Formats: sequence, structure tokens, C-alpha cells
Amino acid sequence: MKLKFSTKLSYGTGGICDNAMYMLAGTYLLLFLTTVAGVSPAVAGTISAIGSIWEALCAPVVGFKSDEAVTRFGRRKPFLLGAAFPVAIITSLLFTAIDASPTVKVIYYVAMVILFWTCFSSFFVPYLAWGSDLTDDYNERTVLRSFAYVFNQVGMCVGMVLPSITVDYCMNMGKTSQQSWQIVGMMTGICGAAALLICALTIKLDDKKDFVKPPKKKKEPLYKILPTMMKGYWEILKLKPVRTIIGASLTYLIANITFSSDRVFFMKFNLGMGDKAISAMLMVITIAGVCSVPFITKLAVKLEKKKVFMYGIGICGVLMMASRFVGVEGKLGLVAVCLFYAFANACYWQLMPSMLYDVCEVEELISGEKHSGAVISLQALSESLSIAVGVQMLGIILEMSGFNSELSVQTELALTWVENAFAFIPGAAMVLMAVIISRYPVSKEVFSKVMDALNRRKSGEEVDIKEFEDIFG
Repeated sequence: MKLKFSTKLSYGTGGICDNAMYMLAGTYLLLFLTTVAGVSPAVAGTISAIGSIWEALCAPVVGFKSDEAVTRFGRRKPFLLGAAFPVAIITSLLFTAIDASPTVKVIYYVAMVILFWTCFSSFFVPYLAWGSDLTDDYNERTVLRSFAYVFNQVGMCVGMVLPSITVDYCMNMGKTSQQSWQIVGMMTGICGAAALLICALTIKLDDKKDFVKPPKKKKEPLYKILPTMMKGYWEILKLKPVRTIIGASLTYLIANITFSSDRVFFMKFNLGMGDKAISAMLMVITIAGVCSVPFITKLAVKLEKKKVFMYGIGICGVLMMASRFVGVEGKLGLVAVCLFYAFANACYWQLMPSMLYDVCEVEELISGEKHSGAVISLQALSESLSIAVGVQMLGIILEMSGFNSELSVQTELALTWVENAFAFIPGAAMVLMAVIISRYPVSKEVFSKVMDALNRRKSGEEVDIKEFEDIFG
């Protein structure tokens, strides 16, 4: 089904909140906790990991509930509306530095990261699943995700580029670093909330089949539906396309969060760059990603999504690893690594959700019912686990290498491992992801067969799914 331009634009807007929150936490939370809030790197990494693990637990519940939701606003929209105002408040509180004992600080920031990722999962899973509901056209889904990706880059500016600029500006105006970061949290939260409201309120009811109400079911408490929910997820995980794409996603996102969290450390301590220069480089990454969108879209339509996804990220991973051996020295080397990352990141965020949407139809064919929210929530779970692993790993690396946030000049060992986490570790994970996704079985031809079988089933014909079970089992 072809979508109206206005629907694509409205849906894309929601991507601002998604990436603004994700990149703010991924890029600056560890830095904020260690250099502003006064938490040790290893403890800061643990705090970040706790929040991410909690989000991993929330995502499946949100996915299940959004599939089962019956409202006059459809299944997905109420979740976006309900998350908007909490997003604004909690993001502000997370980046508030408190004057308290180390124990109280740990308790406070653990509570804040839990609330932060609860807010994130409550809108991210329904938002991503909404794309699967909007269209079942193989190529149109890639186009829809290109809109989301462009707005993701706006969110990246809000959550990754503007914070450094804002902190620098506020401190020049006489604000403390603590006050400056609180303003960053407020600014990001308000932008994210506005994006969710615009997205949810501007998609018209007649633009989407999501507003066809499913049969109303008796509401039951979570503990009673938990066994059914877990059984459903187990059945979904038995499908080869789901296991493959979630495994590849988890691997790439570990690379992504390691690079995102480490790059500010690398630019600040290894290259001695100031806040304005760091912001300019982050803007280069954003612009490069946006410029990649038309190219990736055309390639994905002309070729298989899988091939563009696999080779695009795999080759960039090899180049990032090679750059570490050559040595990332000076701005030229920095720009090169950032461009490799920007293209890989564009491939991932544009193509992975589109491929995941195709998996939703596979799951519907095998199970007899469509559970987009449940399938998509597994992607959210992989994001959460990747943040937990990536940030915790980086925190341990910094701690063990002797990184000291109070020193303007770090030891040679600390600088070496900051550079490893900037180029080699993310590059190696990208290459591994390419190997994993090579086993993904859903091609355009296979997807066409799946849609044909679903249409025949809806028209009342009997469909033998044994041949599909051989492919997807």
C-alpha cells in the first residue's frame, strides 16, 4: 500500500524523539555521570547498564500490550501520547547533578535511568511497530524508513550535537556545568515530547488500517497474561528470520553505543578538541548520514535490502578496523572514521526496521495472527541489551586503563584504549554483524510468496505453510 506524503512526514517526525533520547544517553550519560555528577567510571557504567536492562524487561510487555490494545485511537497512538509529558520531565531530571553522598547519588541516578528507559520503551516499541501497520509494501517500507531516518538525524542533532554547544554557551553566560547540563536535559526532553505529540496527532484515522479495532478481550492483570506472553515470544524466537535479525541488530548496536559513548572522550582527550570543534564533528556525522539516505534507498530498491545492509556495514567495519592500525591521527583521520560510521549507521537505521517489518508478515503467516508489537519489541530489547553491554564495557575499559576524569592529560595506556574503543572495537562488531545477517532468509522473492499466501488465506483458501517452515524454522 502506497502512503501519502503527509503520512510519511508525520510518521518520520516521531523519529526525533527516538534518536534524541537514545543519542543523549548513549553519547553523554557516561560523560555526565563521571565528569559532572562525580560518579566513578565503573559505577557510572553499571548505572547505565541497570537502566538498559530494565528497558529490556519493559519492551516485551509494551509490545504485547500495544498488540492487544483496543481504543478509539487505535493500538499505537495512545502509547505515544501517554509518553510525551513523562519524556520531558524525566529527561530533565536524569541530567540534573545533585549534591549528595556517593550512595545517594547512586540511588538517585539508578532511579532516573530506570524511569528514563521506561519512558523510552513505552513509545519506541509502538512507534516502530506502527510502521509495519502503515504499509505492507516491500519497497514502500524502505521509503517510509528513509523519512524516519532523516528525522532521526534531527533527533541526533538535538541529542548529540546541540548538548556540547548548549553547555559551552551556557557556561560562557555564567552558568555552572551542572546548570548547563540540566538545561540540556530540559531542552532534549521538550523537543522529544513535541515530536511525539506531532507524530501522534497528525496521522489521520483514515490513513491507516491500524484503526480497525481487534475483538475486545477481557482485561486481565499482568501476572495472569505473563505465561501467555512468554509463550508467544518463545514461538516468535523460533523463527530463523527473527533470531538472525535480532542477533545482527544486537551486535551492531554494541558497536554503535561503544562508538557513540567513546567518541567525545576520544576527541576531547586524544585529539585535544574543544566543545565547539566536537560539536562541528558531530554535525559532520549527522549531515553525512542524511546525505547517504537517497543513495541507500535507491540501492535497496534496486538490490536486496539484505545485500545493502550486509555489505554497507561490513565494509565500513573493515575500514574502521584498518584505520586503527594506521592510526587515527589529526582531523583527517577523525573525519574518515566518522564518515565510515555515518554510512554504516544510515544503513542500519534505514534498512533494519524495514527488514524487521517484513518479518512481521512472516510471523503472521506462521502463527495465524499478526503480532507486530511483539516482534518489534525484540528489537527494542536488543537496543537495551546493547547499551547495557556497550556502556558497561566502555566504563570497565576506562577504569582498567587508568582513565581519570580530573586529569586534562591522560596516561598513554588510557589514550590507547580510548582509541581502540573509538575505531577497532566498533569496526570488529560491524564485521561480525555482516557475517550474522548473511543468514537472513527473507528476500524480495520470498516476501512476495509470503504476501501471496497471506492474501490467499484471507480470501478463504487453504494455505500449506510447510514450505515456509522449512525456510523460516
